[in-house]
Amino acid sequence: MPVSSPDILLIGGGVIGLTTALTLAERGISVTLLDRQATGGEASWAGAGILPPGNLTSATTPESRLRSYSQTLWKDLAADLFERTGIDNGYHVCGAMEVCTTETRAQFAEQVDRWNEEGIRVHRLTRADTERHVADLNEAFSEVVFLPDCAQIRNPRHLQALKAACLLRGVEIVEQAEGLTLHATGERITEVRIHNREFQFDMVCITAGAWSTSILRSVGLSIPVKPVRGQIAQLQQPVQPFRCIVEDGRRYIVPRRDGLILVGSTEEDAGFVKQNTTEGVAELLAFATMLVPSLARAEVVRTWAGLRPGSPDELPLLGAVPGFTNLFLGAGHFRSGLQMSPATGTILADLMLGRSPAISLDGLSVDRFRIATL
Repeated sequence: MPVSSPDILLIGGGVIGLTTALTLAERGISVTLLDRQATGGEASWAGAGILPPGNLTSATTPESRLRSYSQTLWKDLAADLFERTGIDNGYHVCGAMEVCTTETRAQFAEQVDRWNEEGIRVHRLTRADTERHVADLNEAFSEVVFLPDCAQIRNPRHLQALKAACLLRGVEIVEQAEGLTLHATGERITEVRIHNREFQFDMVCITAGAWSTSILRSVGLSIPVKPVRGQIAQLQQPVQPFRCIVEDGRRYIVPRRDGLILVGSTEEDAGFVKQNTTEGVAELLAFATMLVPSLARAEVVRTWAGLRPGSPDELPLLGAVPGFTNLFLGAGHFRSGLQMSPATGTILADLMLGRSPAISLDGLSVDRFRIATL
């Protein structure tokens, strides 16, 4: 069986794995990236590409630190990928309207207070202001604020750009890596095997989203990361009805520059069943037309579903895995994998190269949960 010996082996080729691989390769590290299918085909591809604003100088929570750190990196990353590959990932600052009804006013006010405390720009809108952004927003939404620094990207295009950049930097990408198993000797992962190859390395990092749990079982570990299904509907109108993102709690409408409109998303405990359901799609369409009634005339272009890697606190397990000297993990980002990927990839590269990350990992480290030994 052929044996390969990269400095670092990454398992999982979604946005976290690809970003980490590119960061390592730029630092002169030889990297091999394995994926059980084509890279970028799971949760990273399926998301809507919303990039919320942040303020790193005022971020105090684990979520706000990681979000804000990523926010400082996105603009330059998008420009760099375009310069290298010629692929436009669709990054642009479009702003976002956040809305609430009378029933959700208290929760909404708490969120606005958090944005203000973090120093994020947020503006309350009058009805006239609202209509300038979205002409026929349902009048049932009694309060509306605008986040001018919210941005978006096109997930599939970003993944294409990352993969192309990785290949240009010499990353070996092995797709359709079937039959993957890890082998440990004492406190080290000594080799990884797939159906036709064996890999030896200094360090290995698991970035396989919801599939990270099953991969780690081969070395007797159980982590609290599970799949959470999300469904999205894609609409289209001849003329784009609005340009900013519209969010109502965890549900959203994201307009693309080419007239496509994403409506999402559900949260379902459905195991690894990745499919649309009539109930889920009906819920999305009802939400869209309730929020913006003119969308009732939009064409339904397609629907899809993805499996988010959920953790108990909806934040990633990030860093060294307890009990091993050369095993790292970056998984469990739930709804935030793409938006947090620039910071996550940089942090994982820093940790594996023995450097201190730019932000505190309190509340993000792997050992904040009990990692069961099977």
